[in-house]
Amino acid sequence: MKENIKKNKRGKLFSASFPACQSAGRELRASFSSYQRGFTLVEMIVAFGIFAVIMVISVGSLLSLIEANHKAQTLKTIVNNLHFAFENMSRNIRTGHNYHCGSGSVSVSADCANDPGIQLAFRDKDNDYVVYRWNNAAIERSQVDNSVPFAETEVLKDANFIPITAPEITLEQLSFYVDGTRTDDGEQPRVLIMAKGSMKGKSKVTSRFDIQTLVSQRALDIEQ
Repeated sequence: MKENIKKNKRGKLFSASFPACQSAGRELRASFSSYQRGFTLVEMIVAFGIFAVIMVISVGSLLSLIEANHKAQTLKTIVNNLHFAFENMSRNIRTGHNYHCGSGSVSVSADCANDPGIQLAFRDKDNDYVVYRWNNAAIERSQVDNSVPFAETEVLKDANFIPITAPEITLEQLSFYVDGTRTDDGEQPRVLIMAKGSMKGKSKVTSRFDIQTLVSQRALDIEQ
């Protein structure tokens, strides 16, 4: 009798708790089904569209930076070439002597303090003839050994001139002012170089420059 009562109680308890278990099961299955559903086609298209826009903007910015860096490097190379040309010219003039500006034989010193020339001739530290001139929008240089017959005329021949500035540099003006070449004028020989022009690399941007430098002869040339 007691066992039947216990069995009936257990059955009632089980039947009372069964609806709650069914409800929890349905919620668990619904939760799993929502996780397993994934993305819809519209959601995938929107996601890929946003990703594509971000990638296009990022790649465009990266390419712009690379192009800007390339242009900057090109311009830096051109500027370095211009600096080297003027540094080379200034150094050779400083260590040279017998400056000649204007017409006449380059073997004789000559001033052009009031009427600048586009050509400067002098003797370098090895006593060779050197000429710098402005021609074809560039700085050209000619050098002839002093042992060559008629070196003072050979140095002026067009075949001996070579450009020392890059093709990307357009020299619009190159003027030489020479003063103090006479030994009895009480002045040290000096050369004022003035140049202006523009430079343009692979970019469409043109950079202009205006340079002025004064070079004095290193060797003392003043009579005591």
